[in-house]
Formats: sequence, structure tokens, C-alpha cells
Amino acid sequence: MSKPFLRTALVALTLIASVMLWLQRPRPLLPIAQVAASALGETRYEAAKWNGWYRPGSNKCNQAVADWIVASGRPRPHVPGHFGVLPRDPSAHEWADPHVSIPNWSAPLPRTQAAPGDVIAQQHGPIYGHVGIVSAPGQTISAYGEVQPQGLVLQNDWGFRTTPGANGEASTDPAPVIRHYLDQSPAH
Repeated sequence: MSKPFLRTALVALTLIASVMLWLQRPRPLLPIAQVAASALGETRYEAAKWNGWYRPGSNKCNQAVADWIVASGRPRPHVPGHFGVLPRDPSAHEWADPHVSIPNWSAPLPRTQAAPGDVIAQQHGPIYGHVGIVSAPGQTISAYGEVQPQGLVLQNDWGFRTTPGANGEASTDPAPVIRHYLDQSPAH
């Protein structure tokens, strides 16, 4: 091999190693509720739009929650996906399901334990649901499906309403629950 080739290869490997180290650098964690609040008014999670793997016609509240968690500097939440191998975002229903384990997140807890930055979720029927981020006492930020455009990011009292059916649930649906991020330093 020639010296110029070896020099070029060494420079390329050094550059690749530098980029890999930069990508793995410690990043400051941001409060999840603050990241979610920065998305208020966004339309990228509209049901009518493609967004990554999420097709038009699908609700994307769970994608918004996963994106905000990542933007806060935390690992993307995931559950086993296709064939139990490829990870995917938890569905809104799975966030609320006590039988589903989500790495780095507590089991579902009563909403009375909610704190800003927690995930709040509710099951609607056997597979559907809604999920958002607790932003303040009694307040949630989510890509909300009950407004126009469907999927607009907004803040309201969803999940904390106490009148039966006010959160969009049927009489047989369980109450909303929250999950805490398990690494509590700094405040989530």
C-alpha cells in the first residue's frame, strides 16, 4: 500500500472515531415537560400526514411523546415490535397497560401521583388510547385527536377530567394512569 493511501485511511478513521465520540458525548437532560411545551401549536403530528413510519390516517400521540422524550436527552421508549425483535414506540394503549414493561419507565401509577414530565395515558377499548406528557398540575400536552386539525399539539386538562367520559373514554375503560421516568436525576 502506498503512503498517501495509508495517510488518507488514517485521517478517515480518525474522523469517523471523532464523530462517534461526539455523538456519544454526555448531553444535558432537559425537563420533558419543557420540551413538550416547546412543541405547542405544532402540526407535524396531524393524523392526515406521514411522519416517519406513521402513515396518514393514524393518530400520532405516542410518536409525539417518544420524540419529546428523546429531545429531552433520554433514550427513546420502546417495546418489542415486529416478530418480537425490532423495537417500536409504545402505543398509547401500551403506555397505560400494566402488563407492558417499558424500559426506563415505572409501571402505571394512579394519576394522583402525577408530576410534570410524567407520561399520562389511558386505554380506550382493547387496542386504542391516548397519551401525553404531564406539563403542570392538572395539565397535559399531547398531539390531541379531538380538535381540528386532528393531531395539533396543545395543552389542556385531558387525563385529569373527573366527569365520566370527559377524557374520551367509554364507561368500561380504566382511568388514566401515569408513568414516571426511573432515572430521577436531574428532575425530569
